[in-house]
Amino acid sequence: MAVVASGVFMATLDASIVNVSLPTLVRELDAPFASVQWVTLSYLLVITVLLLPAGRLAQMLGPRRMFLAGFAVFTLGSLLAGLAPNVWALVGARVVQGLGGSITQALGPGLVVDAFPERERGKAIGLILAAVSTGLVSGPVLGGLILGTLGWPFIFLVNVPVGLAALALGARVLPARRPQRGGFDWPGAALLIGGLSALLLGFNRIQTLGLGAPPVLALIAAGLTLLAGFAWWQRRTPTPTIDPAMFRVADFTAASLAGYLAFAGMATNILLLPFYLQRVLELPVQQVGLLMVVVPALMGVLGTPAGMLADRTSARAVGAAGIVLSAAGLAMLTLAAADTHPLAVMIPQAVIGVGYALFNSGNASLLMGAAAPAHRNQASAVLALARNMAQATGQALWGAVWGALVMLQAGVSGPEAAAGADTVGAFRLVFGAASVVVLVGAGVSVWPVAAARRRAAGR
Repeated sequence: MAVVASGVFMATLDASIVNVSLPTLVRELDAPFASVQWVTLSYLLVITVLLLPAGRLAQMLGPRRMFLAGFAVFTLGSLLAGLAPNVWALVGARVVQGLGGSITQALGPGLVVDAFPERERGKAIGLILAAVSTGLVSGPVLGGLILGTLGWPFIFLVNVPVGLAALALGARVLPARRPQRGGFDWPGAALLIGGLSALLLGFNRIQTLGLGAPPVLALIAAGLTLLAGFAWWQRRTPTPTIDPAMFRVADFTAASLAGYLAFAGMATNILLLPFYLQRVLELPVQQVGLLMVVVPALMGVLGTPAGMLADRTSARAVGAAGIVLSAAGLAMLTLAAADTHPLAVMIPQAVIGVGYALFNSGNASLLMGAAAPAHRNQASAVLALARNMAQATGQALWGAVWGALVMLQAGVSGPEAAAGADTVGAFRLVFGAASVVVLVGAGVSVWPVAAARRRAAGR
């Protein structure tokens, strides 16, 4: 647990800590913001597209060997990033970090689930989620402290001693498991990486070019086409990147889809709430930061108890209750007004945080429990992929929808030209639509039980 949690913590910390440093990097590296954006985009892109291939390689080479290799690559990338002389050298180092991070993110939950007895599966996953939340919460705080004292290179160099210590411990304690026979699915990996890359780049360009721009539509269409080819190929190759048989298990498919819908809907809270707090309520940045910490902080505190509750009751019931609570929290944000008191914003954030903790632990436990032991590494990669893709696509789509609504309601040429009460209606509509999407995820999560009852009644 200590080794895996260290890897997960470092990967999530690095994702959140770098966002704080972007203005500093523009100034210190004398680079345009369009170039500096690739410091974060390259990292997210590489991690997301390599999750499933990493899961397959772990089956072939053994999860212990792969996890330690991923940890070593991430630590090396951190060292290279701290020594980068210019922005493009930094982007290259972030690609190396992303390569290592994709392996640790893909394999971490599977390693932990294998190490704990089945009756403590939810507890183990809750501990991993606590590490994720701790990385998200501490990133902005630690980033600001390091930038103000040591300088930007140390936001990367701080990973090096932690990584070396975790590697030394991991070499001693991580259990070895016999690899499975079979080759690597090179055609499938190429289709998957190409499809996800095109799709993510297309959604990323929505914010700057607009949803209807030809380059955006071309990238999204190319991505969907390549992913359809990947799905077709997986049913025909003897050594698939992701075994299609996993998705024949109703609980696994339902948990994967529910996870995507929940995270996609919750992307509105991550993306748009800071805009509401700053541009409508005109709160200082420090107060905005405190309000935005409520959800990940509650996830960190309640993740493990939620997992233990899932172990003692029902992972499905805990996950479904959590997703309903999250939808309720988003629905509460539809009451937002131009004069809402900040404490009134904290209440729905607390509801969302509790719901998120319950859903994450319950749904992840259900998904990992539905996978056969031989498929644990691939299941772990699917869990991470659903979360990453939902956040990337959700933020892009909700941002585009909110911008279009602001322009329509306020009669301005762009969303940046409106503020205050003119934008409140758009916030309400988007938060309301997102709550519906999350609620659909609740229905998906209990669908296998309802389907089984209908089949039993038919007999």
